[in-house]
Amino acid sequence: MAELAQVVGLNPRSGAEGELWVECDETQFDSAARELATRALLSDLFASITEGVPSLTAVFSTAGDSSWLLLRTKLADDHFHSLTPAVHAASWYEREIAEMYGLHPDGHPAAQPLRLHDWPHAYRPMRDPLNEMKSLPHGHGDRVPRVRGQGVFQLPLGPVRSGPQESAEFLFNSGGEDLVMVAPRFGYKMRLVERLAEGKSVEDALLLAERLAGISTFANALAFVQAAERAAGIEVGEETRRARSLLNELERLHHHFGHLGRVADSTGMAVPAAQYAALKEEVLRIGADLVGHRYLRGALAPGGLALQLAEVGRRHLAAAIPHWEKNVKRLESLLEDTATFIDRLDSTAVLAVDYAALHNLVGPIGRSTGADRDCRRDHPYAAYENLQFDVLVKSQGDALARVRIVFFEIRQALRLVEQLIEHWPQTEPATELVTKGGSALGWAEAPGGEALHFVELDSGGRVRRWRARPPAVVNWHPYAHACASGNNLTDYPVIEASFGLSHSEFDR
Repeated sequence: MAELAQVVGLNPRSGAEGELWVECDETQFDSAARELATRALLSDLFASITEGVPSLTAVFSTAGDSSWLLLRTKLADDHFHSLTPAVHAASWYEREIAEMYGLHPDGHPAAQPLRLHDWPHAYRPMRDPLNEMKSLPHGHGDRVPRVRGQGVFQLPLGPVRSGPQESAEFLFNSGGEDLVMVAPRFGYKMRLVERLAEGKSVEDALLLAERLAGISTFANALAFVQAAERAAGIEVGEETRRARSLLNELERLHHHFGHLGRVADSTGMAVPAAQYAALKEEVLRIGADLVGHRYLRGALAPGGLALQLAEVGRRHLAAAIPHWEKNVKRLESLLEDTATFIDRLDSTAVLAVDYAALHNLVGPIGRSTGADRDCRRDHPYAAYENLQFDVLVKSQGDALARVRIVFFEIRQALRLVEQLIEHWPQTEPATELVTKGGSALGWAEAPGGEALHFVELDSGGRVRRWRARPPAVVNWHPYAHACASGNNLTDYPVIEASFGLSHSEFDR
């Protein structure tokens, strides 16, 4: 990244380990970010307010380089030049900055709100006093996307739905059977967790990080706590890193079992759906045996773990691995050999490689569209640098490719767990408190892909700014396009299940 920065005329300084920083004026920020985006990935773009002065930070990464480049500029007023006309991946980041901070991206082709559909334009949730929310004026009304034409109608789904689905509304525009356009609408349960963390200790803010989303409790909390540790200069021992990797992979297993169960259910495969649900339940119970919580909440602490992994959990996990391996192989063969299952997924909700590349997609969705990225390998953290695993990449970009990536990742997660329990991590509860200031990135490969967090601490170790960029923030962006890629209404349950995207990671 240092060489790339110099190629575009930047002189970076070192930050936390593996981070390069560049402070520049607005003009240079705009030109450098555009140039960098042609050679690197825009991994995040976010705003901050420090002592009343707004700023923008862009985060870049490249294949084959484990370091990150952070480009920051202070803004003279509440406007900045939009990167979106040149960098498509910046679009939703800039829309979020506009609605949450009131910083307007001049030249953005579609700057309407992402989540605050019926809020007053004047209120900026990440900037204005929270107590003003109690007496907000009437909202500005809602702009509902609609396709007009003879015989075209709009059918709403949600935000209240049956089953375990989270709150979101999907507006289907159809001429009868075909999906002409699907417009997802979020924000029904936005919690402002980043704002609520301001002024809190790292230990208290960790409770919020664990609650970004149930399906990625541990990965997002791990990315947050690693960012805080790096910012405060806290070293973590090898045993702790192994324990964190173990729990990270158990979360991947219960997520992926649940994911495949929903896909099977969407195609009418009730028996595999029930058996995947049973496997998920087994993983959750072992998580509870290990740390006392099914979704692994309360396991992490700055500098290590909050507790010691329970011996009973180790025994149950060791006994479960052969059983899981046998059933994973059997269920995968069952689904692959069922023509009706394959037919429902093949060529459904396609994301073409060239189109997907514009969004810098992450996780199984990205890897199903040719993106050879996995931050366990590309930006090693915890114990992954010393573990053996493979990363599968496909280019079909359809529902079948996404499911086959998940099949593969389950086998790799089991392989990783076997390596970790062979030398069981011996950990003691961490007792170190964060009392130093600084700023740094933290990351983890969540089940849905790269979770990237930025934490800035004041001199006393309290959170001044926390930026959470879970994988769903990236991967929801092309969802509407995939829905309308030659699909019909009866395909929608399969589409939604195959993407497996979290609403709560987005409505954070």
